[in-house]
Amino acid sequence: MKRAVSFEPWGTAVEIEHGKTLLDAAQAAGVPIGAVCGGRGTCGKCRVRILSGSTPPATEAEKDILSPSALQRAERLACRTPVTDPVTVEILQISAQGKREAAAPEYPTPAAPVIQRRTVSVPPPTLEDPVDDDANLRAALGRAGGAEIPSIDYHVAQALPTLLRAAGWHVTTSIRSGEVISVQPAHGARSSLGLAVDLGTTTIAAYLHRLDDGEPLSVSTAANPLSTYGADIITRMTYAMRAPGNGPQLQRVLLKAVSALAGNAAEEQGCAREDIEEIVAVGNSGMHHLFLDLPGRYLMSAPFVPALRGAISIKARELGLPISPGAYVYLPPLVGGFIGSDLLAVALSVRLDRKPGVRLAMDIGTNTELLLSVDGRLTSCSTASGPALEGAALKYGTMAMNGAIDRVQATKPGAPFLFHTIGDRAAVGICGSGIIDLLAGMHRLGVIDHTGRLQVGFPGVIADPGGNHRYVVMDAADTALGVDLTISQTEIRAIQLAKGAIRAGIDTLLAEQGIDPERIDEVSIAGAFGGHIDVQSVLAIGLLPPVPRDRIRQIGNAAGVGAGLILVSEEERRAAAELSVAIGYRELARQEGFLHRFARSQWLPRETE
Repeated sequence: MKRAVSFEPWGTAVEIEHGKTLLDAAQAAGVPIGAVCGGRGTCGKCRVRILSGSTPPATEAEKDILSPSALQRAERLACRTPVTDPVTVEILQISAQGKREAAAPEYPTPAAPVIQRRTVSVPPPTLEDPVDDDANLRAALGRAGGAEIPSIDYHVAQALPTLLRAAGWHVTTSIRSGEVISVQPAHGARSSLGLAVDLGTTTIAAYLHRLDDGEPLSVSTAANPLSTYGADIITRMTYAMRAPGNGPQLQRVLLKAVSALAGNAAEEQGCAREDIEEIVAVGNSGMHHLFLDLPGRYLMSAPFVPALRGAISIKARELGLPISPGAYVYLPPLVGGFIGSDLLAVALSVRLDRKPGVRLAMDIGTNTELLLSVDGRLTSCSTASGPALEGAALKYGTMAMNGAIDRVQATKPGAPFLFHTIGDRAAVGICGSGIIDLLAGMHRLGVIDHTGRLQVGFPGVIADPGGNHRYVVMDAADTALGVDLTISQTEIRAIQLAKGAIRAGIDTLLAEQGIDPERIDEVSIAGAFGGHIDVQSVLAIGLLPPVPRDRIRQIGNAAGVGAGLILVSEEERRAAAELSVAIGYRELARQEGFLHRFARSQWLPRETE
């Protein structure tokens, strides 16, 4: 007998024979799910969350890999979970971090909250003064001081009569731009929360803030589920245009992922998702268009014009996001072309427009955005660096998770590499920071030459008649995979293409301004990936110009920090709007010498430290 299995956030369902595993069902449905260990329950990459249907007891393998809190949230390994009843599962591995992981801005946040809280006592209506509840509330708010309140959210108005009377006419309101968007009893009123979301091409990061004082509370991240429709933005946008229903489908998947992150963030803080009263979402222009289901046809062809460049506020319920009924989703303005609001958020967070000298900020990812400041004059570009640096293009690449190799150290020729894995677990793959270290180490030890070619005959290199040689990074016995962890010549080329695109973009921006790399006063590397890489390895593979190490700083997810500033402060929203106009945009393909620089930048420096 067959059982129905539904997968979220994809909205895909399949029927599978009773007793088959959730992994079997995912593979039958074409839903991407990690299973590099072949379903033996050792790598932990097929983690799912059971949303409805029976949750079986955890196996010993699951107890070893998943935390007690994860097991309590009905998380299981798909390869270990048999299907015995109709079930709905969520394949979205959310990683939750505490407040300590939320990078702080470099300067005080202006005290101009977007959501204002006011607690008032509303006089009950009488026969002598039978004023309506809406006008009565707004009059009480006016007497309490502050600007006039011209409007009230429709859903709030629906609930207002009952709520006022149940609260004894003493209520706490949330006001946004002159609109009452929330009313709750003053006694026991919950904090107003906001969520800043960085819509990365590979990873989505959500930053929960308290809105009254801007305090960051937590960070949650998850792999972008749109990866199943293509690793890069162009492929996803092409899919969205292929059929009338494809764009709305991608939007639903993306919104479900944001909804899951919002719910998880609130739950981690002991709050309800209804306490979230504002969401700010930033991303490159492609992710912005997919999030809003905007036509991307003209963004993808010259002169690369977005459908909507300016800021927009939308009721969360219009997008189907189940947070506070009156809440808004705010998307800041784009810069131009594929430079979106994510680089704008980076610029806002580091204030390059207010600093002297030559300064470069870069947000490394599947789409890497570059921002050059020359005495406060800003120029930007976008490079299609692809997913290789984040592990998505490698057979044994993985996101940063327990068991991922995140550090690789080369000692001397003939000696094995030294590895570090997240959580000190047996290796399940290699994440971005480990990939950079590995390439630098392979070059240093002579496993590859400066062109990136694997040296057949070097210990550990397995020759392939077709030319796609492989190098054994770690023996099977030392992994949780049951097989050797390898990197192929094709995968090395993909990494070279990614790093070459970034370096060529940097060199082109500098050349256009007539600036020698030696004049660079500071390089700020943003992004979760950029925050964990070893800078010496970055210099060793030539991803950056030869800048002195002490001029390079890693600033974490500056896009998330900037989105948080826009979330909590009206002043920062205005500053972001001004920056979006001030930042110049360069289309790299039109810049003289770019293709030559791109070809040259793929090679590795002939001498490494």
